[in-house]
Amino acid sequence: MPVLREHRSLLVAMCAAQFFMPFMMAGVNAVLPPLGESLGASARELSLVAAVYSLGLVIFQLAGGTLGDIFGRRRVFLAGMAIFGCTSIVLGFVGDMTLFIALRLVQGTGCALLSSCSLALLVSAAPSELRASYLGISGAAVYAGIACGPPLAGCVAGWLGWQWLFWLTGLAALGAMLLTVFHVRMEWRPARGEHFDTAGCLIYACSMAALTIGASELADYPGLGGAMLAAWAVLAVVLCLRELRTAFPLLDVRMLAHNRVTSLSLVAAFINYCSFFGMLFFFSLFLQMGRGMSVQDAGLVLAMQALVQALSSPLAARLCGRWQPGHVCTLGTVLCGCGLLLAAFLELDSTLWIIFGTQALLGVGVSFFALSNTAIIMESAGEKNVGRASGLVGMVRTAGMLCNMVIITLTLSFFLGHEAVGPDNMPQFLRAMRTDMILFGVLNLLAVTCTLARNGSRPNGDGRKEIA
Repeated sequence: MPVLREHRSLLVAMCAAQFFMPFMMAGVNAVLPPLGESLGASARELSLVAAVYSLGLVIFQLAGGTLGDIFGRRRVFLAGMAIFGCTSIVLGFVGDMTLFIALRLVQGTGCALLSSCSLALLVSAAPSELRASYLGISGAAVYAGIACGPPLAGCVAGWLGWQWLFWLTGLAALGAMLLTVFHVRMEWRPARGEHFDTAGCLIYACSMAALTIGASELADYPGLGGAMLAAWAVLAVVLCLRELRTAFPLLDVRMLAHNRVTSLSLVAAFINYCSFFGMLFFFSLFLQMGRGMSVQDAGLVLAMQALVQALSSPLAARLCGRWQPGHVCTLGTVLCGCGLLLAAFLELDSTLWIIFGTQALLGVGVSFFALSNTAIIMESAGEKNVGRASGLVGMVRTAGMLCNMVIITLTLSFFLGHEAVGPDNMPQFLRAMRTDMILFGVLNLLAVTCTLARNGSRPNGDGRKEIA
């Protein structure tokens, strides 16, 4: 892909940031069995390890884009990298499961700041004719993080211990931070002087926390779970009403209401990420507990999906240049749905070729969808709203992942209770996996209606054409 010489350091630093976010999610998913054994965690607690990380991402990615616009995208990016790196190192020393889950929330917060601002920096720096290429490189970094997470985490956990996964990642993040300090000087502050919507951010954070707690406790404590879900619904309404009245909203409801392309693209992204992300979680336990693979071998198998995503990302960028990005996005959505439905019928004696084929189908679908959908959102939002659009992209992506893990938590609680996954309850685990894969596959295919409705959109009221 073409890259301007003066942007090479920026691309290296930003792609490193995009790499870390999924790496710590996919990597931790791959070492959940030894981590859970070391800390004495149940299956439900293991699912919360990923859920609270996603909660930190979903809350502060929305705020991160706005903070970057106000205080400087490079400055907020560096702050997020410092939080992420330091917390990662501390996590390797924690021996209590409750404290571990709490620190994963802090780690997700730092990662939210660096990931939202890194995408905004890339889009702002890229010339219009190279934007798809830059997003393709960034997307390849994301999928490389997913691809490298399982095998590297498996090797590190098998040879050194799961703690080294956090220590090495933290040191690498601090190294990327120093690279940015000394070699990336570009800065953008398009909202200099504006006020940050602190009250809106607090309401939003409380609403997402209520959603997470309510959904995770609904199976065991229906009264508490129902009350928290009701609180989430009330807070969501309060947030929307408040954001309509404030001059500098955290969530620009007016922009979303009037920009059909952006709104439908965000809905499609939420459904897509809510659908496919849990496959890594289920496959990690399926391969290790069900098929008896070592953590290293399971990591290598899990890498197939993300490896295909990374390799097909440049192809997706070229297709977006030749065809309408909306058509590439729709094709990717269909492939994702088919891959998830195929995964629902896997058995313990299924051949590796069937498992690899399922992962490859899903990998191509995710690559085609994510790059084209992100390009459409950034283009339709306009230059003035790049920071907020970047935060929204990250927010709906991690909100989808959070919703995915919440659904998985409820399903595991229903089929397994508080028991850890093992050979004795593998039939129940397979039923939980099959139930969720069918649900996610159907949801993903339903997202095609969003992409098709968006593809037929007309120009915006401001005269700028919405991108299909």
